[in-house]
Amino acid sequence: MQLKVNILLSTILIVFSCALDKPVKTIHVSNPVPLRNLYLPGVDSTIARNATRLSDRIIVDFDRRRQADLQYEKGLNSFRVANSLWTYSGKDHCIDSTCIQLYKNWIKKYTANHHVSEVTDAIKSVNLDQICSTILDSAYNNVSQAKFLNPFNLEIRSLLIKIYLKQGEITHDSLYYTRAIEELNNFMLVDKSNPYIYEKLAECHYALKDWENSYRFFHEAEKVLKIVSGFKHETDRIVKVSLDTVRWIYFLRRQGESKAKLYDEESAIYYLTKAKDLSDSDVTKQELQNILDWIYWDGGNIRAAEIRDDILEIENSNDYKKARAEYLELLKILITQKAKNEINWKIASIEYNLLGRKKEALKRLFQVIQNIRKSHQTHPFHNVYLKDYAAMCYSVGMDHFHKNRFRLAYIYLNQASQIDWEHKGECFFQLAVLSRDNPEETILHCKNALNYSHQLSQSKIKKIYEMLAVSYKRKGEFDIANTYFQTFTNNKSSIKN
Repeated sequence: MQLKVNILLSTILIVFSCALDKPVKTIHVSNPVPLRNLYLPGVDSTIARNATRLSDRIIVDFDRRRQADLQYEKGLNSFRVANSLWTYSGKDHCIDSTCIQLYKNWIKKYTANHHVSEVTDAIKSVNLDQICSTILDSAYNNVSQAKFLNPFNLEIRSLLIKIYLKQGEITHDSLYYTRAIEELNNFMLVDKSNPYIYEKLAECHYALKDWENSYRFFHEAEKVLKIVSGFKHETDRIVKVSLDTVRWIYFLRRQGESKAKLYDEESAIYYLTKAKDLSDSDVTKQELQNILDWIYWDGGNIRAAEIRDDILEIENSNDYKKARAEYLELLKILITQKAKNEINWKIASIEYNLLGRKKEALKRLFQVIQNIRKSHQTHPFHNVYLKDYAAMCYSVGMDHFHKNRFRLAYIYLNQASQIDWEHKGECFFQLAVLSRDNPEETILHCKNALNYSHQLSQSKIKKIYEMLAVSYKRKGEFDIANTYFQTFTNNKSSIKN
């Protein structure tokens, strides 16, 4: 069944292509009057010849313009459908009833001799990228014909650029960005006052990882935006308009991002900070601050931040051995102790939880703890490092406890109890159990455990009162022992009830 559906879809797409690729109907255009014999009443023959020669490069006959407009409208409608489908799809590329209806309406309007009902199942089985690309291909065919018929129409050229950019966004094929750049450069020959042209040129170069030109054109876009913001043509008059701050902030941000890709942290910070200061949007401010935090991660060592992101992808793919090896290499180029602490913590977490290298993990994380205790600066991650270290020590201590290696268990549990974390009370409880042959130590650990009673179960609290009663009795302090015994008895009754 799936094979039949795929065959049906392939046939449909071929039919679409054929229907949409039909050549433009030939328009009969009368032959121009030969320049040598050109004669117009009341017009100098030299002027007439020169004007006729120039008109071929600036004027399109009415019939060709009309035919171009028809092809443009078809291309525009197809582009809108593809753009809507892509917007509806979201990041999950799911095809819902709205997408299907949009596609069916497009098929009904622009493809002949095909029943819409035949393709419903096929639509559901196809990746939305393929559907959008197919529709954009048809849009390109129409707009290309429109451009051939009327090469001087800027709206047609603008739509062709949008099609290239959308195809590049969907397919990630550099060819579309290269074509868009060529078209944008041609566009600039007739209009150097439109910031949109520079903006899209910059975005194309950014997509092609040409960071130098990306920065250059975003910078030009900002400059032109400021220049043309002072005036705007409306019919036969010029009116003042305010500067589009949102676009200005966008151009500043993209200049900063391009400079970051060039590892020019000083310039990147300048543009991003300026954009942040200009913005009134809390969301935009936070986005820009996140980029700045990324740059500052290792004191402006942008290359290190990029490598860290690459290793995170390796880690997310569950290749932990490779991730550990890459993190160890990253340590060699880090500048700040803050960044080194973070990477050592990541390595320790992989070693302890995933690679069974618990001794190395404890040693590594202990050094991180020593570093942050020596530092006079605080960082949100410091508390995470401490809690993870405490959890490792507690886990190793309990492993030794269950294997009857009580001395080692006592050492590791003592270490875990030195850190303020959510199982500190549990550490003191286990220490009390281990030291119950020594009344003084038992009492000390039991009282410490009771300070964190909110972390303990009722059964463990009952056990603490029992150990306190027995320890005080062994010390000969019978009144205190009796008090704890009564508490133990009441606690025991409450548990039973």
